[in-house]
Amino acid sequence: MTVLSRIFSIVIVGVIFIWIGAFLTFMHQIQETLPLPTEKVGGIVILTGTPARLSAGFDLLKSGAGSRLLVSGVNAKVTRETLRQATGQSETLMGCCVDLGRIAQNTVGNAKEAARWAKDNNFSRLLIVTSAYHIPRSLVELRRQLEGATLIPYPVKSTTLDIKKWWSSANTTWVITGEFNKYLFSLIRAFLERENTNEDAA
Repeated sequence: MTVLSRIFSIVIVGVIFIWIGAFLTFMHQIQETLPLPTEKVGGIVILTGTPARLSAGFDLLKSGAGSRLLVSGVNAKVTRETLRQATGQSETLMGCCVDLGRIAQNTVGNAKEAARWAKDNNFSRLLIVTSAYHIPRSLVELRRQLEGATLIPYPVKSTTLDIKKWWSSANTTWVITGEFNKYLFSLIRAFLERENTNEDAA
């Protein structure tokens, strides 16, 4: 084995160990649960994906945690009335305090949609409702779009994935590792953007 091959092998092994360490840290982070916020925020944002997210977000709105709710990433075929009936909400609540975002098709789109909605409503404090494993990447993308805003995560337990025993299911392992890699990509992109901004400012 040549010196170059040895160096390459060492680098690969080092990257693997770093990835494993970061992944385990990520898994610990997404398994932690947060209590219901006691301070009222301006807006609540649900990143669509599962019924559990919708249920949690609407419960927060009805409890007075926020004054208005955005459901981001709603399918164009889903009407307001369809969503109301599916979630069991009143016409009064849907009419006064709920907005549907239909542009977003992924997490980056969710962040842009939420940022536009927050600015239009002058909200500087937001509750972010999504699955626990999706929280880290969502916050990275939202902070790219909402610099200076206070983002309070509200993780929702997945009803289809057993996060605590992720290794016991091939599907769960696939979903979680995929999400972790997307999270790493989001972190790298956000870091590079900050570096470019600092260089431009200098």
